[in-house]
Amino acid sequence: MHTPVLLQEVTQALSPAPGKRYVDATLGYAGHTIALLAAGAEVVGIDQDADILELATKRIQEAGYSKHFTPMHASFADALSSARLPDASYQGILFDLGVSSFQLDTPSRGFSFRFDAPLDMRMDQSLTVTAKDLVNGLGKKELTELFLTLGEEKQAGKIARAICERRHKLPIETTGQLASLIERTIGKSSRIHPATKVFQALRMAVNSERDQLKAALPSALSKLAVGGILALISFHSLEDQIIEDFFAKTPSLTPLYPNAISPSIAEIHANPRARSAKLRVGKKL
Repeated sequence: MHTPVLLQEVTQALSPAPGKRYVDATLGYAGHTIALLAAGAEVVGIDQDADILELATKRIQEAGYSKHFTPMHASFADALSSARLPDASYQGILFDLGVSSFQLDTPSRGFSFRFDAPLDMRMDQSLTVTAKDLVNGLGKKELTELFLTLGEEKQAGKIARAICERRHKLPIETTGQLASLIERTIGKSSRIHPATKVFQALRMAVNSERDQLKAALPSALSKLAVGGILALISFHSLEDQIIEDFFAKTPSLTPLYPNAISPSIAEIHANPRARSAKLRVGKKL
């Protein structure tokens, strides 16, 4: 079961109430959205993953909140630039970035090295390029750059070389094959699996996550009413830097807090996946 990250902090920042309208740009399993709906607000929930959108919509229906909820199947960049969401109409927009627990815990989606499954990693199953395509199709130089840029993996070159050597014999087709190859290549030196950063880089590339975020932020601001709140949860420094830069370069958006908010020790203990989360909140002037 998905546990929404920084739920209390997000709810406090967005201050939901009857008559207020919100956009959850990354609906996921609807943990944050249900909290907003429970306070009497109206929510448009966006997700590019049709499977999880269906599950979330059913969960909201079962909770009795479907009257004030509108599901929207799209990437958040496309949805927020769409006329379907009128400008200057929402009191708050939330982004909870990264991969959802549903995606991580569904082996066939190929996001996690905890299962041996096809290397997929597409959040939107209509996308044509998978992680398998990148791993077996990019050259050593391109793989090295990918792992360095999107994964911040210090041993990117060594891993890329091992991948190229292996695929000359047999293609790398599953998460288990890739994770095992990386572990054999660079060893295991901490509690974090050595394939973590490479898997992050592949997922971000397959789903164009940085480009999607950069495109969505100005659109999100345009959809907010004056006084509206933009709340963004990121899980690694690349996303957080994009958000921080956008705040710094946008005079009409003032930060509500001087620094990013991190989960409490108690929340991390209860939900270890929250450990790297950072929440930044801005108010539209």
